[in-house]
Amino acid sequence: MGFLTDQGVRYLALDIDGTLYPKRMLNERMARSFFPSPRLALAFNWARSAYRRLQEEEPTHPANRAGLLERQAALVASRLKTEQTGRVEAAIHRQFYRAWERSFRSIKPFAHLRESLVEARAQGLTIVVLSDFPVADKLKTLGIEDLVSAAFCSEESGYLKPSGHAFALILDYLGCEASEILYVGDSYSKDCVGAKAVGMHTALMGQTEHTRYPDADLVVHSWKELAALIL
Repeated sequence: MGFLTDQGVRYLALDIDGTLYPKRMLNERMARSFFPSPRLALAFNWARSAYRRLQEEEPTHPANRAGLLERQAALVASRLKTEQTGRVEAAIHRQFYRAWERSFRSIKPFAHLRESLVEARAQGLTIVVLSDFPVADKLKTLGIEDLVSAAFCSEESGYLKPSGHAFALILDYLGCEASEILYVGDSYSKDCVGAKAVGMHTALMGQTEHTRYPDADLVVHSWKELAALIL
């Protein structure tokens, strides 16, 4: 536990999509949600990116999931040039959120994921997860539900990663110093930049050191490699 001991890390916080299972599986399921309305899908993707840009400049009210969903629907509606925000929000739920609950029941975990988390628990680490999308049954499907103490969706905060409001969900639950947490994610801009900004240690999953990642304390290609470095 060299890295963990040296840095005083007591908690392991994890992203889900692309971090606990291969990103290709995520991309396959996201591609399916392009239908039945490609126009809605394009507007939704644009709105998620716009939300990340705007969320710090214009705070979400109320700062909870209901506020986020309403604001997200308003962005999509503006992109579609319609004022029927309520109908747009219902369409988003049908085409994306409800469909994702079904399609993610068949995902498979990365090799060495469970054994790495079992060892982490054995060494006294508390494990939590934070995802930008609802967790639903993903942890159960991946076979690690019993190892995770708490699971959060950043939407519950009214904000998306990399906002500090999203990472505050973890901090509020654990009641610890940010420096006691190692956050593991596959997105440098959302996971590492966001977690580092609030004071957490960070590990970037699925990459190599060929590119410089100043806000990633560790850059690893696999769970086996990460476990070898920290456990």
